[in-house]
Amino acid sequence: MKQRIDQIPAIWFIFSSLLSLFCLGIYVWGGIEGLAWKEVSELIPQSISLFPESNTSPQSSIFLVRQHYYVQSVAPVFWPMLLGALLAILGLTLLGQFVQSWAKVSWRQIVLGLLVWCGIIFWRNVQLSAMEWFSFLHSPWVIIACISAGWLCILSSSAIPSIILEISHSPDKTSSQKKFMGFMLFYLINLILSMGNLWGFWTSTLYVPAFIILEISFAIGMFRSLRLEEKSQQRIYAALFLLSHSILIPFLWNNNEVGIRALESWGFMTHIAMTLLFPVFLWSNFKEPIQQNLAIYKVIHKAHFIPIYLIQIGVFIVCVSWVFARQGTAWHQIVAAYYNEQGDVEHFVGDRMLEQMSYKNAMIHSKLNQKSNLSLARMSQASGDIEKQAYYLQTSQIKNPKEKNFVALANIYGNENQWFESLFTLKKAHQLFPGSPQISTQLSRVYEQLKQIDSAAYYVVMAKELASTSPITWANLLYFDVRHGSQIGKKDEIASWSTSSDHAVKSNLLALFWQNKHELPTQYPQEAFDVQMDVRDFAYIYTSSLYFKGQSTVYPIQEWIKDPNWLQKFPEIAFLDAWQDYYHQQPLRALNKLDLLVQKENETKAQEYRLILQHWKQELLEVKAKVRLENVSQARSAIQSYPFSVGILQQALPLLHQANRHQEAYQASLAAVQWNEDLAAFYPLYIQEAYQQGEISYAEEAMTRLKKLDPALYQTHATAFSMAKEKAVNRQKF
Repeated sequence: MKQRIDQIPAIWFIFSSLLSLFCLGIYVWGGIEGLAWKEVSELIPQSISLFPESNTSPQSSIFLVRQHYYVQSVAPVFWPMLLGALLAILGLTLLGQFVQSWAKVSWRQIVLGLLVWCGIIFWRNVQLSAMEWFSFLHSPWVIIACISAGWLCILSSSAIPSIILEISHSPDKTSSQKKFMGFMLFYLINLILSMGNLWGFWTSTLYVPAFIILEISFAIGMFRSLRLEEKSQQRIYAALFLLSHSILIPFLWNNNEVGIRALESWGFMTHIAMTLLFPVFLWSNFKEPIQQNLAIYKVIHKAHFIPIYLIQIGVFIVCVSWVFARQGTAWHQIVAAYYNEQGDVEHFVGDRMLEQMSYKNAMIHSKLNQKSNLSLARMSQASGDIEKQAYYLQTSQIKNPKEKNFVALANIYGNENQWFESLFTLKKAHQLFPGSPQISTQLSRVYEQLKQIDSAAYYVVMAKELASTSPITWANLLYFDVRHGSQIGKKDEIASWSTSSDHAVKSNLLALFWQNKHELPTQYPQEAFDVQMDVRDFAYIYTSSLYFKGQSTVYPIQEWIKDPNWLQKFPEIAFLDAWQDYYHQQPLRALNKLDLLVQKENETKAQEYRLILQHWKQELLEVKAKVRLENVSQARSAIQSYPFSVGILQQALPLLHQANRHQEAYQASLAAVQWNEDLAAFYPLYIQEAYQQGEISYAEEAMTRLKKLDPALYQTHATAFSMAKEKAVNRQKF
């Protein structure tokens, strides 16, 4: 049992170190931002010759893919708050142990008091849901955690000077003093540089950020507290450590930067004050041991004249005065962070009014903080209030401009057709972030909207150079070459893109080679894939199906059309369905589908489809199939592939009758006549089939039509028609 107890300090040190490293990792990563990049693809129609081998090839539209960036607002994440709550419970438990030990109150009294208090609270709020309870308890937790973080900064402010004192100790007095003064001077200069950068006095990268110093001091302070003999002092430090990190984790992860700035400001204030007072503390208490070069660090926590806690109280008084000498900046920042945290909780509760109020209260204390402005911009975007969204985005970038904020604002102007405002916003962003491929991509799109093609081409190339491995920049460059014939892409570079798996690149590359009438590279992949309801996927299957015709992959388009979302997002899929049927052995079904589209579409599109329909009919008529049919299966397959071949019909119809498929034979002859009303060759077949089915009136109408089209052909079959009619009349008598 004693061995387990002895292991507790080591376990606490490992746990606290891991917790500090976790927070440092989030700090370096940056947490989730209020805005996130989202790729947007647009379908841009491009007219092209569908049948370049034909002299009268109809023109139709394929689809190019133009891509740009949309900035999506990001909501806070709940799990850091939940993890913080668990740490807070553990910290409050240790704090309760400290209070119990310090006040010498029995556990029975504490537990009884807590039960009575919790019972009354629960009775008065029994109607609350689980998330409402979390929101209800969240406010006092954040207050206690913020106070704990403030006190922990003060308690740990002597941790680094103590370590410096320890590592400075040398065999001789002079070396010890030089090392200590050198390390302390270096530490103080770093703190001043960090302070100046945080407060905007200067810009420098030659310093260790304040938050990293804080976490190091917290971990060192935790390690030093485990050396203390009194367990109550260990508990208070551990409790403050857990409570502080219970709020640091959600602050860092949900990017509540105003809270981190408040803690950093307070932290380096306390550290600077302690750095200045610590030598005085040492000299006042350990003058004689210092002169004898003794290991003072071993007894530093046992000062005889001025205890360390009095120095810490002095640091607190000095730093509070310092805070309010600066108009209470750190105070307002921490209050703003508190309201931001409340707003995040209300987001998960679902109370949008309280969420908005919390973020606005935060802006009262810190108008320019990113967290409040981006959260309110997110809420404005969700409610469709464009003006407020633009206002909050503009406010958020006054103090800390970021490229995502500029792009989001430029997109708002563009959506409102204010392209010049969008251009000015992006040009300012480009000055601040010249290495951003996203801003170059947006500039190219805006210049294209303003018909400034040369400028648009310039930024397309710039975006590709800035992000030479990004498929978006490749696809946009290919789009530009096809759309504007600019030839800004290098031939060898374009050829290397043919192995890309990105469907926007593959679609635009195929369109480029098609338009320029060049052969595709041998490495160009054409393979089936799991199609999603995505613009890039649709553009690729549409363009590749039109280009490869019968050699293209067969897709389950008829299944997609059953989903109304497909038709709503991509209405051209109905034409693609007819196209695929025609080039994959279903030409008659394709003609019927395309004929229905001709009746539904507007005149421009209908005329385009009529030309395609006419081309298909002519193509079917020109096919001279030399096939010998021997059974009904071959007959059905031949009719399906060659519905307008007289020779095929003459062979296939008798085989269908032999298999008692009389209706199929009639429908085949009827389709041939309906689609070729001016061609006499199909009428004798239809007339015979009509009489066979007892459709005497239809047969006579067809005979009348045949007399006008080709009297000689009619006379050739007149006798056969008479015999067929006589048989049909006789069948009807029974």
